[in-house]
Amino acid sequence: MGGGGPGRPPPVRTLRSYALVILATVFAVIFFWFRPGGVDGPRPAPVAATGVGFDHGAFTVVLQQAVGPDGQVDYAALRADPARLDDYLGRLRATSPVSAPHRFKSDDDRLAYYLNAYNAMMLAAVRDHCPVEDVQTVYVAGGLFWRVSFLLGEVKTTLSDLESHQISELARQHPAVHFALVKGARGYPALPRAAYEGPTLRAQLDALARQVVHDPAFVRRAGDTLQVSMIFQWYLAHFGGDALKWIQSIAPEVAEGATTVEFIPVDGALNGRC
Repeated sequence: MGGGGPGRPPPVRTLRSYALVILATVFAVIFFWFRPGGVDGPRPAPVAATGVGFDHGAFTVVLQQAVGPDGQVDYAALRADPARLDDYLGRLRATSPVSAPHRFKSDDDRLAYYLNAYNAMMLAAVRDHCPVEDVQTVYVAGGLFWRVSFLLGEVKTTLSDLESHQISELARQHPAVHFALVKGARGYPALPRAAYEGPTLRAQLDALARQVVHDPAFVRRAGDTLQVSMIFQWYLAHFGGDALKWIQSIAPEVAEGATTVEFIPVDGALNGRC
């Protein structure tokens, strides 16, 4: 006869079933805990857009509050006085190129919005997780970029989503975009002290490209080799598959005589003070 009588151990099949249920529960909890966008970032009240287009002046105020003359970010100042950054996040929450396309007439208008949104979200993420020494270590596997969510036009998004979907498609038109996304680390250019704007975006990105190729932190000579930031390697397809040729197109004098490229690590230390 089947079954376990009094004093008998449960059948092996029953033990296996219990183990599978427990294992499935553990995996479900892990997947839920580590789900993309599972950590809510700040949720300030939405601030409706007025006038025509989208005004990024509120973010310029934030940048002038937080970015010092040396390019270092004063996250402590953002924590002590969060209202300005939260106001801009509220504007982003209320309006986006998806929710109000009539306010963003060109690709440059849309790209300026997304670049500012990314940098504002990054500032807020670090601000709210201070003290931080390296943004990659805040959560496992760089989770600050894919676990913390924000609202753009009332749609939930993460830093990774924003870069991979909205920004990446537009970045092919101007690879310097990858230096405009400042990911809370010293290995990226300093944040500008003025927001990106659609009408001036091309000039702003051109200036950024020239700044990067003339900065030895990103491009330097070692004999006939150009040592360049690994950012070029990460997005090589956007740089036409050839970092050396792209640098030559921006500043021929920097690349003159160079025949090879060597990629150097990106400094992940925090780009400011908590």
